[in-house]
This record gives sequence, C-alpha cells and structure tokens, in this order.
Amino acid sequence: MAQLQRVGGQIELKCEAEKMFEVWAHKIYLVQNMCPSKVQKTVLNHGEWHKVGAVLTGNYVINNIGECASIKTRVDEIDEEKKSVRHSYHEGYIMENYYKTFKSKMQAIPNNNNNGCIVMWSFEYEKMNQDAPEPTAYVDFMLAMAKDIDSYLCKA
Repeated sequence: MAQLQRVGGQIELKCEAEKMFEVWAHKIYLVQNMCPSKVQKTVLNHGEWHKVGAVLTGNYVINNIGECASIKTRVDEIDEEKKSVRHSYHEGYIMENYYKTFKSKMQAIPNNNNNGCIVMWSFEYEKMNQDAPEPTAYVDFMLAMAKDIDSYLCKA
C-alpha cells in the first residue's frame, strides 16, 4: 500500500511576506504576468479567484525537465494569520502520470533580520507507483516562481 510522502524547500526573498501571500491567496491571476516564462495562462474554472473552493487551470513550463503541461488545482485553505495557502491538484499531466494525490502549501514568513520574507513550499503526495519521480522538480519550480514574483514585486 502506498503512503503519503512530503517534500519541501524554502527561499529567502526581499519582498514583504504580506505581498507574496497576497499574490498567492488573492491575486493568483497575476502570476502569469509575473512569471511569463513559467506560467502561460491561468483560468478560473469555478468560484472566485480569492476564495477557498476556487478551481483553476494553469499552463506551465518547467524547462529543466522539459515539462510543458497543464494542471487543475483547487484552493483548499487560505490562512490570513499564518500567511499560507493550500492547494490540491486534480487533473493534468502530473496527476495522470505520477501521483494519486498531490497537495501543496505555500507560506510566507516575515524575516525580521532583513525586512524580507522566507517562502516555504511543501508538497504532500502519494505516488501511483514506485517509478514515479520524487516531486523535487516541482518544489524547485515553485521556489523559482517565488523568486520571479519577488523581483516583480520589488520593482513595483
């Protein structure tokens, strides 16, 4: 029987935690403008962009593994106090080929040492079979997106 596994990573950024959280929790439609080489399109399929229950489809490109695909995600939780957002993934390339379940959590934590923030991405997943890859490429991808968003927010 397969079991749930976890993988994650973090990155230190210059922008405020509140700004990073605001993008992921309430303005995710802006990500395609902030990371155009990574996200080509984000579509709202159901609900409202900034609310729990929203269902989104996104087209993305992960160049280092040559993956150009789409994914359907649902916003499962928005925690204003902890500045975190949880998603579950339901359709798309990775769900058809690698994972039975796939969930993510993004948290933006104020960094009191340099006025920026630390962004943490984690994934909880269950592989379809033992040949499915560990999702470290997706952690790296999300951290790279956070870096692109940081650059965009720091210019504004």
